[in-house]
Amino acid sequence: MENTSNGSRQVIAEAIRKIALGRSVERIDMAPGGTSGIGTARMIHGYVAKVHDNSGDSEYEEYAGTIDVGEFPDETASSEPVIHKGVLLAGLKDNSGGFLIIPTLFSDVTIVTDAATKYAYVLNYSHAKVIQLSSHDETVIGVTQTEELDAGSNDSPDYDELEKTGNESSTRYTAEKITSIVKNKDGKEVIQTLEPELISTKVDKSEVTQTTGKVQQKVGSTTVTLADKKVALGDENATEPLVLGNQLAQLMLEFLTECSKITTPTLMGTMPAVNVPNFASLISKIQNFLSKTSYTQ
Repeated sequence: MENTSNGSRQVIAEAIRKIALGRSVERIDMAPGGTSGIGTARMIHGYVAKVHDNSGDSEYEEYAGTIDVGEFPDETASSEPVIHKGVLLAGLKDNSGGFLIIPTLFSDVTIVTDAATKYAYVLNYSHAKVIQLSSHDETVIGVTQTEELDAGSNDSPDYDELEKTGNESSTRYTAEKITSIVKNKDGKEVIQTLEPELISTKVDKSEVTQTTGKVQQKVGSTTVTLADKKVALGDENATEPLVLGNQLAQLMLEFLTECSKITTPTLMGTMPAVNVPNFASLISKIQNFLSKTSYTQ
């Protein structure tokens, strides 16, 4: 009778276990065990039911920096929705550093749970709201294009042996500088550098540099420099000042008007200059040398 009772309890316990774990029970039964909770891990496919990022929410204090994940119906044998509370997104609950992905609400996610520690972590996601990559020394993000892999040939090089096409881009982050480089197979290259007191962009023979006190555009040996109360064209050390167009036009008008009044004493009396009609023609052309698009002060 006692053996029958123990057997019934085992059957009931196993039934409860299968209901709780759903389809994952097969994976758990197949997993190795015996060391630090190994074999207790469970992979779950579900959706983001809630993102705990609202400080005004009643659950924020307990679950801040985590998400709630609901299991898909085919992943559980439970008749009620199964929600996993407080799924961690990174090693630190406050998500203050390291690699972090915050999925969007209702996006598909894959999480792993450990019955030994009761912790659950996000492994994969379909849509991201925030992607954070924060390191102490250096971070490099880049793409290097290679020739296509010939999957139909046994003699084709492996991915790490494929020949580079010459098209590549990368951005290197350090605490002092950000450097972005884009190259193509024709040998053309763009380099952009950002430092606390310098921004520089170089494209072949042209370059734009901005510092705390100066902005300079340079193409070959020709430069345009902008500094406080000074604009230099052609060369940074240029000393010849530009003229003020309207004032020059007014001066030319007054000069030509006075020239048109010149008279010459002759035996016939005082006579105007023989080229007086030309002055009127010159006066009508004064406005032509004023730019319609460029101005100075």
